[in-house]
Amino acid sequence: MSGGIFMNVKMNKLIGELPEVESLFVFPSCGDESNSLGAAWAAWAQACQQAGREANMAPCGPTYWGAEFGDADVDQALAKYRFTKQVKVTPCDNIERRCAELLAKGEVVARCKGRMEFGARALGNRSILADPARWETVHTINAMVKKRDFWMPFAPSILAEQADRYLVNPKKLDSPYMILAFDSVAANQPALAAAVHPYDKSCRPQVVRREWNPDYHRLIEAYSELTGHGAILNTSFNLHGFPIVYRPEEAMEVFDRSGLRYLAVGNVMVEQVGGA
Repeated sequence: MSGGIFMNVKMNKLIGELPEVESLFVFPSCGDESNSLGAAWAAWAQACQQAGREANMAPCGPTYWGAEFGDADVDQALAKYRFTKQVKVTPCDNIERRCAELLAKGEVVARCKGRMEFGARALGNRSILADPARWETVHTINAMVKKRDFWMPFAPSILAEQADRYLVNPKKLDSPYMILAFDSVAANQPALAAAVHPYDKSCRPQVVRREWNPDYHRLIEAYSELTGHGAILNTSFNLHGFPIVYRPEEAMEVFDRSGLRYLAVGNVMVEQVGGA
């Protein structure tokens, strides 16, 4: 399914729960931004038809279609950017482990690493991350950067290997894009307190596969080792009303203009020190 109406994850949830629905695929970020992809696929199908062959198209797969910035790009951006905060810059041999340690302590970490995601959903590479077990995280992130209404839920990123612990998903619908919603497993709702809807405890998860995003999967895996839970809170890395960050320079600017204390950019941790 595609079209802007299917950005409504609660509607998609109801469709997926219909008894006659056995499988469900909603195109990731299926508003107008995906029109060009639909046009390309339509042209491909037409060309195949004219050539007398079947138009077999591969599944969509991971949507990390944007640019990636390496260590040299990050170093160059750090050398040029003039922070208004007092910061400490620390290169890390294992930035994913360092992020997980901070999350386990209740800190909020902005992450800019790897290829950027396509569309409206941040899928770990341009994300603000936090411990979802702490309900106060919602207020903390809103005060720091998001400025959203208190009732607007954030979302969890969940290890694929542990998805059944958190999601009521008897049909095993695939959910890698934050485009479907599910009820959460009652026993583990406390672990997702800040990443489920406060009224009905539903959530719109990103189920993270190792082969789709090894670094992000490794981060959540490290968090799981520290806390016993393979799910973290994930929201887009942007100021309210602005696009998601793209380049390291933009990540540094949002970090600098907000109340964020930790920025993992590439393999470097930037930490605010001293007063806010």
